[in-house]
Amino acid sequence: MDDYKKSMQSIYPAIRISFALTWLTVCILMAADFFGFIPNEKQYLLESRKKNTEAIAIQFLAIDPVKNIKTSKQLIKYIVKRNSDMLSAAIRSQSGRIIYQSADHEKWWQGYNKKESTSTHVYIPLHENGKPWGNAEFRFTSLKSNLIQGIFEHPLFKVSMFVFCVGFFSYLAFMLRALRQLDPSSVIPERVNIAFDTLAEGIIIIDENENIIMANKSFSNTVEWSRNGLIGKKISSLRWKPITKKTVKPLLPWLETLETGKNAIGIQLTTKTATGNTIKFSVNASSISDDGSKVQGVLITLSDITQFEERNTELQSIVSQLKQSQIQVKQQNKELSYLATHDPLSGCLNRRSFSEQFEPQFNIAKRNNSELSCIMVDLDHFKSVNDNYGHARGDEVIKMLSKILKTCTRKIDLVGRYGGEEFCLVFPGISEEMAITVSERIRLEIQEKSEKRFNGQPRVTASIGVSSMSGNPKNPDDLVNKADQALYVAKESGRNQVVLWRVE
Repeated sequence: MDDYKKSMQSIYPAIRISFALTWLTVCILMAADFFGFIPNEKQYLLESRKKNTEAIAIQFLAIDPVKNIKTSKQLIKYIVKRNSDMLSAAIRSQSGRIIYQSADHEKWWQGYNKKESTSTHVYIPLHENGKPWGNAEFRFTSLKSNLIQGIFEHPLFKVSMFVFCVGFFSYLAFMLRALRQLDPSSVIPERVNIAFDTLAEGIIIIDENENIIMANKSFSNTVEWSRNGLIGKKISSLRWKPITKKTVKPLLPWLETLETGKNAIGIQLTTKTATGNTIKFSVNASSISDDGSKVQGVLITLSDITQFEERNTELQSIVSQLKQSQIQVKQQNKELSYLATHDPLSGCLNRRSFSEQFEPQFNIAKRNNSELSCIMVDLDHFKSVNDNYGHARGDEVIKMLSKILKTCTRKIDLVGRYGGEEFCLVFPGISEEMAITVSERIRLEIQEKSEKRFNGQPRVTASIGVSSMSGNPKNPDDLVNKADQALYVAKESGRNQVVLWRVE
């Protein structure tokens, strides 16, 4: 079956080439006829008629047709009979009377009154005693035939048809033999082809002109080309492209190998199959040299990495999705952590988170004997706000207070909602004098902002208690309790004021 396919694939090019050569030969014959290198039939007939009429004229002079009318008649009859292109002949006196004529001469001569010879009407003058006596008239066939009949009767057409028919089959026989001798696949022994067909990798061997002289089954099956269809093609004509889009022009490894003789390894290229699918290859190229180390061709191995690249792309997509998921998880964890450590209404630290962060700050201050201050802030008469203006207005007041506390503190300071309308703040590295100053600023901010925001309804104030490490607290709770005791004193003393805890 493969041999049949191979023979059919070789005969079609031979037929096309033979047909082209036959037409080329016919065109050369036409050109030769146009430039006058082939004898012209009309010119030949004209010359022949000229010679025949000259011979007839000499014969008439020899027999003296005026005196020998009978002999002249026989001569004319014989001439008409012997010349296939002569239609009729006659002897006409000077007065116009026909002395003798062949059949239908009047019909063939009718309408011609010129007194000069042409290619179809020929006059031969007859004399008696040196005076004109009459003429011998000869009517020949026209050198011009109708167009179609003229084409088919033209000698050049007959020669062209002969060359076309005989030449075509002659050229075809020659080309079939030549193509068998020039078959690139014959360069590679059959046992080598069989050995290469056992390999899973694609194998191609090209000559110094990039023509494929061998391709194994693995490659031909992968690109969906018949092996015989690949033989003789230029490998660069298979539309190679780089895998990475950054490369504008693909680096064809076999070109570099043909030019420099150096091997090329791991060049990644893509090509299209016969059905339009994209195949990705990892290409290696090794030079084939003669005894003089001149590169005669290239051995190319092609590993199909299409599935590998697809899986790699899928893995990259999965990794990208995982990274995106990790970002989302981190963001969600961050949000959950915030919700777990902060009060949802005020955005300040909740009591548990505040206590966890307060303890290490207290231990550092205790160990280093450094400053650390704590203040407790409580809104005055907050229950009446909820009772008189509703819990929604109460929530607004809590939010306003938390915003003021955050504005008046540093990033390292701790601000926590201790419960209800009570807030606790810790200032690392701040003395009690500075803590009092900050507390006073907070108190005034609360009073001023509430008047502007609520137009005096309700008028919100706060009482603040301050404690520090100077009171020698035992633990964080002790420091908070001291600030809470100062807060209690502030409320009992009239509210809307700052009180520092002191040893009684």
